[in-house]
Amino acid sequence: MLMPWHGLFSQLLLSDRILIYDDVQLPRGGGAGRGFMTRVQIKTVKGSDWLSIPVKRSGQDNQRICDALIGPTDWRRQHLARIEQAYRKAPFFRSIFDEVVSPIYANNTPLLADFLVGSMEVIASVLGIPVPFERTSQGNWAREMSKTDRVVEICRSVGARDYISGNGGMDYLDYAPFECEGIRVNYMIYTLKSYPQLHGAFTPYLSLIDLLFCVGTDEAASYLLTKTVYWKDWPNQINGRPVPLSALNGVNN
Repeated sequence: MLMPWHGLFSQLLLSDRILIYDDVQLPRGGGAGRGFMTRVQIKTVKGSDWLSIPVKRSGQDNQRICDALIGPTDWRRQHLARIEQAYRKAPFFRSIFDEVVSPIYANNTPLLADFLVGSMEVIASVLGIPVPFERTSQGNWAREMSKTDRVVEICRSVGARDYISGNGGMDYLDYAPFECEGIRVNYMIYTLKSYPQLHGAFTPYLSLIDLLFCVGTDEAASYLLTKTVYWKDWPNQINGRPVPLSALNGVNN
């Protein structure tokens, strides 16, 4: 994901092994898939706005994330200018722009996955997340499996006892194979403690750089209050299966 929101970094803080699932098809078109991979929101004087990375699509109908190429527009310079304009009055603007944002955009890779993972690694490092990022495209896990079976196989092969999933897993995961391997599926209940943001009323739906600009690197992790819940204990279930809570992003004041 591009400089993702707090929920993703909460997930990383709770993990001791991180595998980036980058050898699956790149989402097409609009909607949540595109919104949470190639673009992210920042907060401006006019409200929340998107930063987007162009992707070469011509002739690449079924391209994998790890193979996708970035488009040729001058988007890096545009992003930097928009971030500076939005956050130049933030308390920690200079240090975060120089130590986090600038190194992210100095990555001139033509590969989408390299840029996205790089953006996550830079932010993870200032949050004190020491766990190295691995990619499924660089492993030897079989690809001709169902979504659940492949995730189970990856978890089994690395000796995982717990699998931490975003709420999207509720749409497709089969829990029996995990249970047979003694692996607990845990879902995220996203909670971000509010902090003094720029530009009006508080919103949690932003890139984590918003939090860094406003509170700095030393305090940022203390605002991430997300917890995990074992799937059998998930508070909202229908016919024995967990379903997403009505508000996926809780805000604790």
